[in-house]
Amino acid sequence: MSSDDTHTSSNSLSPAEVVRHGNEKAGVAQIDEKTDAGTESDFTTWSFPTPEAIREELSKEFTQDEKEKVWTECIEAVKTSYDQLLGRWKEEMDTLLVYAGVSSAVLTAFNVESYRLLQPDPSDATLAVLKEISAQLNGYALTPPFLNATHTTTSADLTLKPFQAPTSAVWLNTLWFSSLVFSIVSALLALFVKQWISEAMVGGTSRESARLRQYRLNGLLKWHVGAIVVIPPLLLQLASFVFLAGLLVLLWTLHRTVATIVSLLVAFAFTFFLVVTIIPVFRGDCSYRSPASFAIYVMVRYTRNEVLRVLRGICKVIYKWSMQWAVWIDVHRARFDRLGNFAYAAYDSLPTWRGRDQNAIYKHHGALNRAIVTSAYSTTAETKFVASMPVIFSDLPPDEVGECFADIMRFMEAEWGHWHLPDRLLLEDAVTLPLCAAYGIQHMLARSDKGSRNWIIDEHTIFRHYFMGKEHTEKLAQLACKSLCHLAVEDREYRHIYGLAHRTLERLYDEQGARHTYITLAHAKALYEVEMAACDPSLGFRSFKDVAQAGFILLHCIRATISGHSRICSSQAKEILAWGQQQLPRLQEWLRGLEWAGLHKGCLAIPGDAAAVLSFPHIASHHLVLNIIDPLIALCSMPGGRALVSEELVSTVEHAWSSACLAYPSSVDRDAAFVWCSDLDRIDGRLKELRRIHELSPHQGPPSAKHN
Repeated sequence: MSSDDTHTSSNSLSPAEVVRHGNEKAGVAQIDEKTDAGTESDFTTWSFPTPEAIREELSKEFTQDEKEKVWTECIEAVKTSYDQLLGRWKEEMDTLLVYAGVSSAVLTAFNVESYRLLQPDPSDATLAVLKEISAQLNGYALTPPFLNATHTTTSADLTLKPFQAPTSAVWLNTLWFSSLVFSIVSALLALFVKQWISEAMVGGTSRESARLRQYRLNGLLKWHVGAIVVIPPLLLQLASFVFLAGLLVLLWTLHRTVATIVSLLVAFAFTFFLVVTIIPVFRGDCSYRSPASFAIYVMVRYTRNEVLRVLRGICKVIYKWSMQWAVWIDVHRARFDRLGNFAYAAYDSLPTWRGRDQNAIYKHHGALNRAIVTSAYSTTAETKFVASMPVIFSDLPPDEVGECFADIMRFMEAEWGHWHLPDRLLLEDAVTLPLCAAYGIQHMLARSDKGSRNWIIDEHTIFRHYFMGKEHTEKLAQLACKSLCHLAVEDREYRHIYGLAHRTLERLYDEQGARHTYITLAHAKALYEVEMAACDPSLGFRSFKDVAQAGFILLHCIRATISGHSRICSSQAKEILAWGQQQLPRLQEWLRGLEWAGLHKGCLAIPGDAAAVLSFPHIASHHLVLNIIDPLIALCSMPGGRALVSEELVSTVEHAWSSACLAYPSSVDRDAAFVWCSDLDRIDGRLKELRRIHELSPHQGPPSAKHN
């Protein structure tokens, strides 16, 4: 049979025969129809799954053993990091206490001698008495036989001057006593930290122990215990510097100034320790826990519960008494009813010291579970924990899935910086994080609050983690296609999703060779139909771009069907191909009806209508080549593909570009540096290539949609 006969016979093939013919040419076998028998459905009436169906599918994605394995690994990683953190702090405090003890002993020895400079010398009183005796003796004159007093000394002459400590003594003792205070305060603070560490210790590897450990870890981070651990060494260093400065001043003595300064330092230290002791009484997540805090809480709990019990008892008596005075009480019935509600309401007594923690853990159960998983990654930076996160997403509350990605982003930005993050991820791993994000999007689609503010925030957070690298897996391609197509339909305001869905089909499937399934093609088909139905010419360039990308999706589905590369059976291929043949005239009608005048509006962010007019032909030709012409060339180049592309469609594409050239200038000023896409020298060549490939054999029109 001649080549022409072959082409002629292919033009009269049914859709199923076109598929089979293309497969034989491409050498790619279809999968057995029996394997996909349960997935067959009416392609034209297919719709996205409901949130309940998505949740059911996600819950069956991973086995319980897989989930338990992830939980165990995360718990072990957090426990190791947590124990190392507390051990390091404890070791630092032990070392500091030894140094603080030696420093305090040395300072005490010096201060014992220096404080005497602030007191009058006891020998001064003896000297004053001797001076008085000497003065009295000097007041007598011996004239034999008489002893005459020549003058009388007065007490005023012999009064001692008030004692005043030398300035040097004041400064000396101020510095040394301050140094002693710093040393003692550092030792006390180290003791407090050791108590907090003792309270924060959590053993075991069970899920309950992991939640308690995570609760303690969150408290250590929230209350900046790590920052306080740094304070004692700084205080000891400061004490050393002050002590050395005091050595330069040898004559300082006790004085009110010294007492005031030292008192202020002691008062400050006392206030701090009092505050950190009292805060845990009222805030259960505070990590400044100590035996003193426990004792205060016990007293507060007992007092508060007893006071409430007495008040409720009094209110009960008053309320019962009010029932006997119905006539007078009716006027004030509302007030007494409120009193009765308080008296007979559930008794909300304060829980115990440990019970309060358990109540908080129960209240934040989902957030703590999420933090266990993300902490396993943030404390180790091992991507295996990111890869395993989707396994336990279904165990988390729906809103916590988005928070997982927020935690990941905060860690990555702190570790590597925001602007360097994409380059690092693309070089290291182009699958793990995008796959995790695709799972996250699926869980977003299963939420019942779609469209709410929190849902949109979580959606945008997850999308910051989705990107396409130079490699992929079949799972990533399928999940990304399903998730992005579905979400692009759910949230049409966030057009970035639609662009990513289009780019995913182009990069992962066309360029990197991922294989479609019936479900992924159905998702792409649904996205195409939504975009075509939403076509609004009044939106100008945005509508032109969106519909052009929708045309790419249509041609992509047809090419994926007849290529023999997709994992679909022949009946499914026949169904998809019949739908594609029905939609090609719709694309042709859109091209024929394009009103080019005014479409330039919105194609550039640069202000000024002239700039947009000059650049529009370049940008429009880029979208026509990328989304319409090149896909048509690829389709016509495939075995059986030319039979699907009519002569009328090719002529319509050529006429559409001719109309655009008539509506807008065909050249721009050389100084127009804002023209980022110059396809005017390329589109004519691509149109000629399309015409050449399409005319390789006589065209007899598109094949009729027949079923085997």
